[in-house]
Amino acid sequence: MQLFAHRGVSDLAPENSMAAFELALLQQSDGIELDVRLMSGEVVVMHDITVDRTTNGTGLVQQYSLEQWQLLNAGDGHAPPSLRQVLTLVAGRCDVNIELKSNDLVHQVAAEITYAVNCLSFELKQLCVSAFDHRVLMVLKDILPQANIAPLIASCPITLSQLAADMGAEALHSDVETTDAELVHDAHTRGLAIRVFTVKQADDLLRLKKIGVDAVFVNDVAWARRVLNTAV
Repeated sequence: MQLFAHRGVSDLAPENSMAAFELALLQQSDGIELDVRLMSGEVVVMHDITVDRTTNGTGLVQQYSLEQWQLLNAGDGHAPPSLRQVLTLVAGRCDVNIELKSNDLVHQVAAEITYAVNCLSFELKQLCVSAFDHRVLMVLKDILPQANIAPLIASCPITLSQLAADMGAEALHSDVETTDAELVHDAHTRGLAIRVFTVKQADDLLRLKKIGVDAVFVNDVAWARRVLNTAV
């Protein structure tokens, strides 16, 4: 079962900061998960619609200029990174899951994926794009048909993983509370990977491994690895 660093190693460093992503690499994470929004035409790594919770600033992400952005502190002494900065740091050393938090940056993210494959030592299979708004994933597939997509779900649909298969997705990303053996089996039967967010309890981690989940998003990869190794 793969271990993805959720917003980087966000239990030990500020979420979605370069420090959190550097720690994810040090912990030899199988993958990094991050959230992106558009700021002055640039794809930046930020979960919330405002910068208030995770920086020393206030206001909407989309209202910032590049100059104002560089004055922010993401908690590690640096401004919140751009997607390009994180992809350059990772340089193909692990998978990256890019979660789209708005619908205005699909073309830019497609361009970043293409750049990462052509210039930053990534293989296309290492990059996956997820979103709760499944429509933006279909827009991405129209722009970049070879892109790997994964719809996010916070409930278990009656038709289980069919929606992901119908979208031509590579994976389904499901909530820890509603992921069970039936959903996992259905996803695998349809040729889909299933990755689960966000796993914070040891019991959940062990349960998900037992039912065959492909990957989990955790806030501390080293912790998750210790739990799994201890249970062997």
